Amino acid sequence: MMALLAALAATAVFLALLVSLFLYLVVQKWRENRRQAQLCALKERYHLPLLRYLLGEEEQLPLPSSPLEREAMMELLDHFASLLKGEQVQERIRTLAEMHFQGWLRRRLSSRHWSERMNALFLIEDLQVKAMLPEMERLYRSDRVTRGEEAKLLAIFAQFDYSPVVAYVLEPKYELTEFTYRVIFGHMSERLLRQVEQRFDELPRAGKCAFIDMIGIRRRGERSFLLELLTSDELELRVRALKAMAEIGMPLEAARLERHLCSPHWQERLMAARLAGKCREERLLPLLYERLGDRSFVVRSEAAAAIARLPGGRAVLRTAARTAADRYARDMAKQWLQGEG
Repeated sequence: MMALLAALAATAVFLALLVSLFLYLVVQKWRENRRQAQLCALKERYHLPLLRYLLGEEEQLPLPSSPLEREAMMELLDHFASLLKGEQVQERIRTLAEMHFQGWLRRRLSSRHWSERMNALFLIEDLQVKAMLPEMERLYRSDRVTRGEEAKLLAIFAQFDYSPVVAYVLEPKYELTEFTYRVIFGHMSERLLRQVEQRFDELPRAGKCAFIDMIGIRRRGERSFLLELLTSDELELRVRALKAMAEIGMPLEAARLERHLCSPHWQERLMAARLAGKCREERLLPLLYERLGDRSFVVRSEAAAAIARLPGGRAVLRTAARTAADRYARDMAKQWLQGEG
């Protein structure tokens, strides 16, 4: 009997907890819906006055006085920052954000909620609020900064041409991916990139690969730097350097190119063949002809593409299709000739 009563009491307590939790969630949902409705109404109220102010049609702007009004204004500013072009408009947006919303952004950056800190970082980036650099530096140095926040902070530091970012990418708090490094380097000025290049050996492997890729993407004329990388013992660095040179269209002497075309690694032969196609020098034809019979299909295909781009290349492909001793070379040459036909 006692056991039955105890079970009934436990069940009643459990049901009471479930009902309480349900009511709590309902109230939270109702409050959030009401807040969003108020936010939408405020954005509608500020939309036209803010737009006219940013376009220079009005000199006065009704400034927000409550936290919800500031949030509505910031969301509108973020919207207009992506929508409106022109230096004057962007300068007005940045000035307005720095003059009236630094306190709001500062409180968001110091929030214990990760989502609020990240939202603040996105707003700072979109509105280009450089005045927040000290607060961002403080967040970066804090123990609570997360992997995602670090990546975002470094990207913003790079956009703001903030010199300490060079030291941060050399020794990041968390291991950065190659993609993250590429984003950060993509935002860096030439001044910062030169500083990173001077300390290239200190970069983690992912950083080195991304940095070499960025040379090709931004077509930076770093010939001596790339030539030095071609002598590296690391295959990945040699391959990336060849790829960057191919993207830039940076010529390489036939004697140097031959060493990479004869590499035991197919990735290196592939990029060397691609670079040879960009050099457009007829003397490279014999080297590429040998690669038509390469044991790797992608290398054979890239060699045929390179031959087709060189002066006299189509005649060489026709000869290879008829007389090459290697069956793979004949087949690849025929494929390219048929494709052209």
